[in-house]
Amino acid sequence: MAITLILLMIIFLFVGMPVGFALGVAGFVGLILTGGWEALVSILSTVPYRTAASYTLTTVPMFILMAEFITKSRIVEDLFLAAHRWMERLPGGLAIATVFASAGMAAMAGSSTASAATMSNVAIPQLLKYGYKPSIASGVVTVAGTLAIMIPPSIGFVLYGIITETSIGKLLIAGIIPGILTTTMYCLGILGWNKAIPGLMPPPTRMFTWADRWGSLKPLWSFIILATVVVGSIYTGLATATEAAAFGAFGALVLTLLMKRIGKREIGEAARRTVQTTTMIFAIIIGAMIFGYFLTITQTTQKVIMFLGALDVPSWVIMGFIVVLYLILGCIMDQVAILFITLPLTFPLVMSLGYDPIWFGVVCTKMGEIGLVTPPIGMNAYVVSATSKIPLEEVFRGTGMLLSVDVLSLILLLAFPAISTWLPSMMKF
Repeated sequence: MAITLILLMIIFLFVGMPVGFALGVAGFVGLILTGGWEALVSILSTVPYRTAASYTLTTVPMFILMAEFITKSRIVEDLFLAAHRWMERLPGGLAIATVFASAGMAAMAGSSTASAATMSNVAIPQLLKYGYKPSIASGVVTVAGTLAIMIPPSIGFVLYGIITETSIGKLLIAGIIPGILTTTMYCLGILGWNKAIPGLMPPPTRMFTWADRWGSLKPLWSFIILATVVVGSIYTGLATATEAAAFGAFGALVLTLLMKRIGKREIGEAARRTVQTTTMIFAIIIGAMIFGYFLTITQTTQKVIMFLGALDVPSWVIMGFIVVLYLILGCIMDQVAILFITLPLTFPLVMSLGYDPIWFGVVCTKMGEIGLVTPPIGMNAYVVSATSKIPLEEVFRGTGMLLSVDVLSLILLLAFPAISTWLPSMMKF
């Protein structure tokens, strides 16, 4: 029966039903068939409120609100300008500057789609102005935008922590080194891409002086303060992830007001978009919890673990199947949906194989990164296409080279778990 209900949920998704409702309706039907109306009413009368009223979940709207304030304040434009002046002399320097600016945006945003949309407005016009092809300009922005779900604060890590009851603080810190690794790999990929196809990217057109470069760093004081306080407070144990998120949202508002870059209209718009995005995520969470109760009643998770545990194969083979599953799902679903649909099944299985929950969280997030730029669904590609008015097929064409770099980064994370686990293991709480 579980397989039938999972297929029903997938059909709902393919016909365009919102993810939260697809999960909820499939779970609704499953609960009626297995427990009857009495069990269904009992669960529906408590699950939605108890799920949404979680203190830990307040982390989500706070990080989203912080990202909205940052987006409205044009701090990202300062980041891009600074990166441009420092990277201009490198082959493909403006594309590399886009990657660094996206990494900076990631350290304040936590939302990949928000990062991609913002960088589309900031970077693509400049890339086109300096002679980059539309496919390359949009492809770089699309792929670099995924850094926001790896570099803290990451909403993906927050949701993973909530679903699996893993320390959100340690998950956020665990994303720092993989985030730096991914950023570095993107930059090396651009250099290699440019060298493999000479003339693909335009040569430098302007040489900035050292005074220009150092001067471009001055406006970044607000970004440095905000990123340091949010990540530093979590790492040192001065604040929980939830407290750091709230302080980050408040700090972003204060800093943007001090810089006189935000007004009443922008604050209202940021609040409206925060409510809109939070409502969407909470609907998915509630729907996933309803579907999760159905899986619990039918003991689906336990049966899957027992079946795979009985297989006479090494644990890495099973882990390989899980990675392939996530990569396939990434082609047709967004990251939030994948986490809530799969983790009730895959997380207990991975833990039974003896793997580290922090490491698996980073791997899941990395696979979510790849899914965000993979056709046909690739949400980042759709966002960049809609924002920049560049045809979707051009955007996907431009992601190819950096997507292969992403796969190489995933292999490194799988082969060397210490990349993900070393930094959180140094935390004192």
